[in-house]
Amino acid sequence: MVLSSPLCRIGRKKSIQYVIKNTAPKQFNKYVEVFVGSGDVYFIMDLDPEMPAVINDFDEEIATGFKILKSNPSIDNIDRFKNKSLEEVRSFMKQSHSSPIDKLAKIIYDLCATFGGKAQGSKIYKNPNIEPKLRKIPQYAEYMKNTKVLNQSYKSVIKSNDGNGTYFYLDPPYENSKGLYSESDMDYEDLAEVLSNIKGKFVLSLNDSPNIRNIFKEFKIRGIRLESKNSEGIGEKTRKEVIIKNF
Repeated sequence: MVLSSPLCRIGRKKSIQYVIKNTAPKQFNKYVEVFVGSGDVYFIMDLDPEMPAVINDFDEEIATGFKILKSNPSIDNIDRFKNKSLEEVRSFMKQSHSSPIDKLAKIIYDLCATFGGKAQGSKIYKNPNIEPKLRKIPQYAEYMKNTKVLNQSYKSVIKSNDGNGTYFYLDPPYENSKGLYSESDMDYEDLAEVLSNIKGKFVLSLNDSPNIRNIFKEFKIRGIRLESKNSEGIGEKTRKEVIIKNF
């Protein structure tokens, strides 16, 4: 069974996760996701649990959430998270928690109950039922048993994991995303230079712009259009993105 990510994050790739999966190389012996975010692509890849994998995010809250998932904390007494009221969720968020399951619950609320998944102190405005997510912790832990979870710079992750059989998926902050991430000042020229010198294969997803196409012009670039609507199902608009790869 393919798992869905329990975490939320602004800029998540749920709408194009199958596009990314189908663009991946047919064969590789190590999977590295450099900017994992919510982890939608990591889970939809449905990796063999025996395959070595690395997921990384510069956001410490994201990395901590995945580390707790991998540690397989006890799910005894998780019924207490079922259908909490908004007031109960807000009260829970104001408290300090020591148990791994409570820390993970707080992270999920912070990421999934705030506007746009921006988290980091944003106002809790809804009370998602996270109990089904917590109940799947043993399945997440099994899937992640051969995965390393890192909280490092993208350059160090690429350098330490590069090899002929490595497949890198990269989803860095997009242009004009300043203020949406804890680390959003991306130097795309630096990223292009790093990727031009790796031994492994990569797929990179970014916003489509003349600037991005020019910076990454030495690689294969495919444009895609995404249709998006607001929560009421109106206000449809088209968003352009690019899939960039070196194979």
